[in-house]
Amino acid sequence: MTSTVHDSENPNCTKNRILLAAGKTFAEKGFRCSTVREICDAAEVNIASVNYYFGDKKNLYQQTLLLAREIGAQKFPTPDFSALRSPEDRLRSVILLLLNRLVGNDVEPWPVKILMSEILAPSPAAKPLIDGYIEPFLKMVFGTVAEMVDDSVTPTKVHQLSFSVISQCVWYRFAGDINRMVISEDQYASNFSVNSLAKQIFDFSLAGIRAANEEAERSGDNHPGTVSNQTPDKTTAVVESARSSV
Repeated sequence: MTSTVHDSENPNCTKNRILLAAGKTFAEKGFRCSTVREICDAAEVNIASVNYYFGDKKNLYQQTLLLAREIGAQKFPTPDFSALRSPEDRLRSVILLLLNRLVGNDVEPWPVKILMSEILAPSPAAKPLIDGYIEPFLKMVFGTVAEMVDDSVTPTKVHQLSFSVISQCVWYRFAGDINRMVISEDQYASNFSVNSLAKQIFDFSLAGIRAANEEAERSGDNHPGTVSNQTPDKTTAVVESARSSV
């Protein structure tokens, strides 16, 4: 997929000014409440420029979503997951990557805000984002967790464990302000850094994965001779997904 991040760094380019202005406007007001005129006014371009460069408002929004993802990827590049042989190391790396992109000190507000709005209520414009980045990322996490569980653990359980890991990271983005109100800003600033959160989430997730293994082992003891036929092809899942950009 062609990157637009490097182009957008040039504020003198009309197309880039429109993209950046659109990103901030869509993030603040949403797609329906944002108008092409106000985006063009913010970008200081002629209103016909949107049709010229993007065709229509829907395509402009779609390109803005892709730009939002790429801005985060540029600031916090995806590590080479395939080079991390240990699934524990890959899981730890996944958690750190998510937290950096969601709540890191250098996170630009509007890209995260517009992406989070699509996670809450996906629109048709998000399909290229889902197909190109979110789905490959989820499959990589599935494959990583699958390597950490026993063969008797079902694919459904692997999915649940994987979503639990991701949801812990996302919580600190969605509820950051509420967290600070509940436990105080000072305590949050002192004890909830990205690194400390990454360690806590990894430790908690690892304990959950071990508990799933123990549960599967107990279930196997109760039903000797049974073998699950739902076990995913763990090696293939990891190899294929590790090659995808996130």
